[in-house]
Amino acid sequence: MAVQTETRKFKVAEFYKLGEVGILSEDDPVELLDGQIMLMAPIGENHRTVVDALAEILTDQRKARYRVGVQNPLRIDDANEPQPDLVLYNREVIARHPTPAETFLVVEVADASLSYDQQLKIPVYAVAGIKEVWIVDLIRNRIHTHRDPVPANRTYAAVSSFDRLTPVSPREFPDIQIRLVELL
Repeated sequence: MAVQTETRKFKVAEFYKLGEVGILSEDDPVELLDGQIMLMAPIGENHRTVVDALAEILTDQRKARYRVGVQNPLRIDDANEPQPDLVLYNREVIARHPTPAETFLVVEVADASLSYDQQLKIPVYAVAGIKEVWIVDLIRNRIHTHRDPVPANRTYAAVSSFDRLTPVSPREFPDIQIRLVELL
């Protein structure tokens, strides 16, 4: 006789309650995706270097147009609150997490997390209608851009890949140019 198991899905409020009662701590590397508490990969040295360099560049070039969130929650809906590596979001957001409508760009830096980011996070971002997502692929030394979400298909209509020397610009801020070679 086969044993049937069931997965319990969490809502954002329940996820936070786990922290309040001490089951999860602020230092636990977890995020909520599709109602599931997901353990995130440890942050490697190259990953940290690239996140820090991107944060520096994007902060220096913001010109009071956006805020830069670094490894902080993005409130998508009641079942999803991922923690992207970087988020460019509306400056009006104060004392709460930004929402998809307030988000200009999400950046995931991926080495050990590449398949997780591509297979689990990109669909969540697409369904949420986030306009633009970058995956900085440290395995292949490329920046993959995902633009024009197609929520019904859980994907993006425009996906491009750039080598380490080709400049990439956020669609919302075309004056900003980033080359992967400058981040490593």
